[in-house]
Amino acid sequence: MNLVVGDKIKLDIRKQGINGEGIGYHNRALVFVPGAILKERVYCEVIFVTKSYAVANILEIMRKSTKRVTPPCKYYEECGGCQMQHIDYVEQLKIKQSILKQALKKYTNLNVDTLPIHKTLGMKYAYKYRNKSQMPFRNTNFGLALGFYKPDSNNFVYVEECIVHHNQVNLINKETLRLLRKHKMKANDKLNREGNLLYLVTRFFERTNSASVTFIVTEYQDSLKDVALDMMKELPMVKSVSYSIHDPKSNLVISNKATILTGSGWIEDYFKDFKIKVSPEAFHQLNTIQMEAMYDYVLENLKLNHKSIVFDLYSGIGITSLLFALKAQKVYGIDYSKASIKDAYENARINDVKNVEFITGHVESEMPKLISNGIYPDLVVMDPPRKGLDKTVIQALADAKPKQIVYISCNPSTLAKNLSELEHLYKIDSIKPIDMFPNTASVESVTLMSLK
Repeated sequence: MNLVVGDKIKLDIRKQGINGEGIGYHNRALVFVPGAILKERVYCEVIFVTKSYAVANILEIMRKSTKRVTPPCKYYEECGGCQMQHIDYVEQLKIKQSILKQALKKYTNLNVDTLPIHKTLGMKYAYKYRNKSQMPFRNTNFGLALGFYKPDSNNFVYVEECIVHHNQVNLINKETLRLLRKHKMKANDKLNREGNLLYLVTRFFERTNSASVTFIVTEYQDSLKDVALDMMKELPMVKSVSYSIHDPKSNLVISNKATILTGSGWIEDYFKDFKIKVSPEAFHQLNTIQMEAMYDYVLENLKLNHKSIVFDLYSGIGITSLLFALKAQKVYGIDYSKASIKDAYENARINDVKNVEFITGHVESEMPKLISNGIYPDLVVMDPPRKGLDKTVIQALADAKPKQIVYISCNPSTLAKNLSELEHLYKIDSIKPIDMFPNTASVESVTLMSLK
């Protein structure tokens, strides 16, 4: 590494990185430049150095990309939650396809140029798409506030309205904050350890005009009940208000069971022809529009019949299982979340779907058990966390040899690593990037595979 912190350098941006940043080279040294765009020339200052790369901040854009646009969010520079608002949306979709290709070239021996990697499926309107928010509380000079922490920092940014949240989510958050201030509640932060508010989790479903609100707290206080009752009076779309005691050892926002303060223990939505219930702690896709487009793509490109056995790994509240149960003989859904499995069984019951079985447990242990009991899938659908598939799951797939695999991924790097472990057995039929989170660097994709 030939750079030190404080160096001022000129860079040509050669490509876009997996976090949306521009990448250039200075005397062969790799330099990441947040906010820079492919083909730009920038004058920047080095702020961080390791043995293998450096990070630099833009001082001046010497040659501006034609794809650069003005970010519509007033918090964009400070917040850091979205990484690509400064890039034209059509270009964002191309970048996400490129990020996927970069990962496949780096971690596999596949000929990426001949792989059927489709264009990224985008949205008509790339804002207001998130049906759920998770925002930390903070005590400020002007009172209790909601916002975000700038990535990799303790810098709190007060956000009155987030441009990627659904309008109703923003409205509920704003009114909830007002009621919390009215009841003189405080955040638990460096300024006030006596406060008990940590996060506000809000979920809203447009089709049913229903919302749930969960307070993540250090301990229960009676004033939470008073706030909840006020919310039900003033916000008719709120059907469920709950709280959850935070586990400081967990990196999850909701780390313990939610206790209902008022209203029901779930909210309802409709997906395709199904009526579904979602509990506060259960996982559900954050972008309903793109979720529907994703399932349309998957179902159009699969071969299923009434004799097919399906494994739905990391099954969540069971939507995937219900969809495939319409065409298959039997579907087995596996998820470690008790709340999600409880919702999955309830969703199967209310939709009168009987050919599904849900298993609470880790996929790494439960999938091999099914195979050892002589249950072999014709199709495996999986939507693993960012870390991808464990070696035991890869081995279970190799043992079971399902005819088809659907791999829904939120991390191109771990997807590529897993594909390299499966390519000796499976042919990649198609890879479809789907823009589940417009204006961010997140790359979601669906890979369809068939047994060689």
